[in-house]
Amino acid sequence: MNHPIFSELRILKLYALVWLVVSAVHTFINVLIYELPIEVAIIDSLTFNVLMFFFGLSIWYPIFYVDRSKGKGNMLLQYSLVGVLIVGMWLFLSYQFLELVIEEELMEQLLSRNALIMRATVGGLIFMLFVLVYYMLIFYNELEEKNRQHETMNRLLRETELKALKSQLNPHFLFNSLNSVSALTISDSDAAREMINKLSDFMRYSLKKNEDALLPLRQELKNIARYMEIEKVRFGDRLLCESEVPQECKDVMVPVLILQPIFENAIKHGVYESIEPVSIRTYCRMHNGFLEVSVINNFEDDEHQRKGEGLGLANVQNRLQLIYNRNDLLTINKENSYFEVLIRFPHDRSNGLKT
Repeated sequence: MNHPIFSELRILKLYALVWLVVSAVHTFINVLIYELPIEVAIIDSLTFNVLMFFFGLSIWYPIFYVDRSKGKGNMLLQYSLVGVLIVGMWLFLSYQFLELVIEEELMEQLLSRNALIMRATVGGLIFMLFVLVYYMLIFYNELEEKNRQHETMNRLLRETELKALKSQLNPHFLFNSLNSVSALTISDSDAAREMINKLSDFMRYSLKKNEDALLPLRQELKNIARYMEIEKVRFGDRLLCESEVPQECKDVMVPVLILQPIFENAIKHGVYESIEPVSIRTYCRMHNGFLEVSVINNFEDDEHQRKGEGLGLANVQNRLQLIYNRNDLLTINKENSYFEVLIRFPHDRSNGLKT
């Protein structure tokens, strides 16, 4: 840690201003209380305060470099020795200089027993004040450093968790898509080739984005369109898509790849398990400072329907929690053969978003 007074020019100027004010007050006391001639009062004040100006700067080094691991008793002893040394040198040098420029009669007044005790007491108090201020600065700096380290660790942990969640999503989707391609290579090679090209575009988009990056909703919806085209190759007319997205919603920032697991879930538990066409509808609106995205699909209400692990929606919930520091942004409604997933995105990045 650098010397705090030398860290910024404005702090050094403030330090000098403080001692200028102290010198003025000291001069005022010399004239009114001790009845010294004005020129002697000024010389006396400047001598003691200019020297303490520099001694005060030097106090930083023994305070900062003292070994605090040896206990409070050892620290107190070291500070006491440093204080006695600095106050002693301050008095000695000040009086040595004053003897050269002030008449002997006035020096006797300045060297009186009461004057020496008073100056030594003031010097000791000034030393303790420096110790207190410097110690507070050291403590504040260490606290700031710990906070920075804590924030760095939290950021790294969040990035690791997001990467872990994404690593679960991508292989899941890739596994399903490759199964579809495998089936199409036998029945329709042209469709298989088309699906591979679209899958390549989708994965390229996925891999080049950071896990916690935000991007406009229009880009996320464009990527969803790629995904739905891939799935339509597999399901054909059984998969229907509708969307209502007002222009005001398209530029709102949302986490990358946050919607894909929702559409994958709709296909898995809607289209995949139904012999009838399934419609996946997307609605967006701005409401109370949030972008609300609703994805609704119909499904066959069959009690024997295959149950999924819910990994996709759980990961979406976890990502929203990690990115926005809120656990109330995802709502699931299941009623009358319709399944709805509603996500609320804060319109402003500062609205609950972790940084």
